Amino acid sequence: MSSKTVQQASSNPTAPLAPYGLIGKKLSHSWSAAIHEKLGSFPYQLHELSASELKGFLKDQPWRGLNVTIPYKKDACALADSASEDAQAVGAANTLVKDANGFIAANNTDVYGFEYLVKSLKVNLSQKKAIVFGAFGGAGQAICYALKKGDAYVVGVSRNPRVSSSFVDCAITYDQLKLHYDANLLVNATPVGMSPHAGVSPLSKEELAAFTSLQCVIDLIYNPLRSQLLLDAESLGILNANGLKMLVAQAAKASSLFLGQDVSGSQIENISRELHASKENIVLIGMPGVGKTSTGKALAKLLNRPWIDTDFLIKQKAHCEAATYLQTYGEAAFRRLEHEVIQEISGMSGAVISCGGGVVVTPSNYQLLRQNGKLVYLTRPLEELTIAGRPLSQSVGIQELAAERLPLYEAWADVTFSCLGSPEADAKGLLATAFK
Repeated sequence: MSSKTVQQASSNPTAPLAPYGLIGKKLSHSWSAAIHEKLGSFPYQLHELSASELKGFLKDQPWRGLNVTIPYKKDACALADSASEDAQAVGAANTLVKDANGFIAANNTDVYGFEYLVKSLKVNLSQKKAIVFGAFGGAGQAICYALKKGDAYVVGVSRNPRVSSSFVDCAITYDQLKLHYDANLLVNATPVGMSPHAGVSPLSKEELAAFTSLQCVIDLIYNPLRSQLLLDAESLGILNANGLKMLVAQAAKASSLFLGQDVSGSQIENISRELHASKENIVLIGMPGVGKTSTGKALAKLLNRPWIDTDFLIKQKAHCEAATYLQTYGEAAFRRLEHEVIQEISGMSGAVISCGGGVVVTPSNYQLLRQNGKLVYLTRPLEELTIAGRPLSQSVGIQELAAERLPLYEAWADVTFSCLGSPEADAKGLLATAFK
């Protein structure tokens, strides 16, 4: 086998091929193996194939069930011996099952995955208008087909004005969006905003706000967990969701085809929550001296997660203590350096991050931290805060800093936790109450 196999079940390159796996061109960031392990369709390997290797791999290798990702979904459907109704309709397969006689059946579980996601959001789209960015790509076509099955009126958006599809009632370019500001659902099926290019969106916040009838915004991107589009929807009070639950649901459907047994909705929900929690950073904010560093360090140890301290990273960049840099160069220069550090760590996932007390002074830090993080506001009575080695606490005063920052902490916080004990006790208390 000349394909590059990214071993998930064994580090032994001579080990037999796992019965289940994923094929595609670039798979280094795939979460499929972790999901299928939870579903029971394991051992599971990732196989990076060239186009010339695809047919031989499918026909000759002794696999039992495969997931398929870009750029091979259409080819996989064409090479299969049979195709499900959904796969035939979309003309693409993301799931293949091989029987004992080598007969390959193609399925498209992306359709089920999207239907499950919409149902979980309790959004009724019958006779409603849904607008889909990237409607004519592989994922977009599966989305449009699912929406048509649900009796929605589908508006497909593309940069190419000449494309069309039987699943799209109206095809438009981005310049024509204003004709459909009455849409009830907006779906992004493009990679715009995906890591490492997080922070960009197919729409500005002002353009999104113009869609005054939106019930929900869905972005298929799940890395970062909250794309810029979803952050903007969140700030506008619009129900929103990433594509993680769709990913888990389509994997669950694939696993049921592999193993011949159904996966319950509760399993899908539990795996989605577990995966989201494992990828989400825990970001500690709060007043200087509240215990963000000590509690963060204890929490990271408790969870066996990486621990990041932004003041330590500032020290590394500035070659001096954060407090010294602030005193020497002033707060404006310090905030610029702090923002650089926040930008550099914003793409991390699954870490505990202890922020400096003034991180909330720079508004743009919020979206950088929120895209992959749950923001936890640590509190403590002001009279218990230590000010030693904290220039602003000493020069401005605790009361004045609190008057400025407490409203910002409260506005940023997803969770508020009162620190009352030792760092270890507070870390355990935080886990028990805020992350049950």
